[in-house]
Amino acid sequence: MPTLKTSYATFPIRFQACFDLLEPGWRTRKFLVAYSGGLDSTALLKVLISILGPDQIAVAHLNHELRGVAADRDQEFAAKVATELGTTFFTASRNVTALAHRRHQGLEEAARYARYHFLGQAAHKWGAGAILTAHQADDQAETMLMNFIKGTGTSGLAGLRARRPVPGTKGLEILRPLLFFNRAELRDWLVAIKQPWVEDESNLNLRFRRNQVRHEIMPLLKRLNPQLLQSLGRSAMILQAEEDYWQSHLLDLWPLVIIEATASIITLDRSRLTTLTTAEGRRLIYTAFAHLRKDRKPEGEPVAFATVNMTWELSMTNHTKGLDLPGGFRVEANPNYLRLSQASRLTGS
Repeated sequence: MPTLKTSYATFPIRFQACFDLLEPGWRTRKFLVAYSGGLDSTALLKVLISILGPDQIAVAHLNHELRGVAADRDQEFAAKVATELGTTFFTASRNVTALAHRRHQGLEEAARYARYHFLGQAAHKWGAGAILTAHQADDQAETMLMNFIKGTGTSGLAGLRARRPVPGTKGLEILRPLLFFNRAELRDWLVAIKQPWVEDESNLNLRFRRNQVRHEIMPLLKRLNPQLLQSLGRSAMILQAEEDYWQSHLLDLWPLVIIEATASIITLDRSRLTTLTTAEGRRLIYTAFAHLRKDRKPEGEPVAFATVNMTWELSMTNHTKGLDLPGGFRVEANPNYLRLSQASRLTGS
C-alpha cells in the first residue's frame, strides 16, 4: 500500500503507479470523470490529463439544484475547466428535492441516485468503460467511521472499494484511484500548480453527519493516532479481503440451501439452513433479503440486522408461523422450508 506521508511534488508519479495497478489497460480505455469542481475532483481531473490525452477523458457534472446560485456557479466552473482542458463535457440539472419526495428518500440518498443515474447515462453516450470518482483516503476513513457509528457488519466497515461494478449495466465500473492519497496532499499539489477549485460551503454545515465526523471526530482521532488514515486504510484492505472470501463461500452455499429464488420470493431448505454456522446462516439470509430488496430500495441501503436475526432465530425453532419483519419483509415458516418475501406478497396487504 503506498504511503500517505510523501511529498505532494511526487503525487503525479505515485498516482500513475497506483493507476497502473488499479487499471492496467488504461492506455486503451475511455473514462468518464465525475467532476464537481471541488478540490478532490479537480486534482483527479488534472492528474489524469497529465497522463492521458483529452480524447480518453470526458467530464460529467450534475447540478443537484440544492444550493441555488452556488450550484449554478459550480456548473459554470466545471464547464470552463472542461473547455480549457479540451475534454468532452456532459452536464445536466436535476431537482433533487422533488426527486427525494417522489422516491420517499432523504436528500443525500436522492442526490446519490440522481448522480449515478446521470453518470451512467453519460458514460454510455461517451462509450466509457469506467466512471472515475475522486474519493480519497479521508473519505475512506470518514465512511468507515460513519458506518461504525450507525452500526454495520464487516461489509460496511470495509468502506469504499477502489473498483466496483455499476449495478444494472454491462461491464461499466466505478474506479476510485485516489483512495491511497489524502486530502492535504491533493490541496498542496493544486496550490503548487496554481490550479483553482470551488469550495462547497455545505461541506462546513455541521447539520450533516459526515461533516460532524470530518470536522469534529476526525481531528480528535488524528490527535490520538497521527497515522489514522494509514491504519484505517489497512483495515479496509483486510476487511475487503474477508468480504471477498465470504462472497465466494456464499456462492457455494446458495445452491445447497436455496430451493427457489425469484424477484419476489426466496425459499430456503430449513433442514439444510440449520446445519450452517450462525455466521453462515445470517450471511445467507442477508443475501437473500438483499436480492428481494433490489427492485424496491435504493442501491446500498442495508438490510436491518433485526430482519436477518429474527429470521435466523425462527429457523432454529420448531415454530411454523409467519412474521412481518423490519424493512417491509415477511418470512413464512413450516417444518420443511422458510419462505422470504416482500410483506405484501404473502399477506395480501
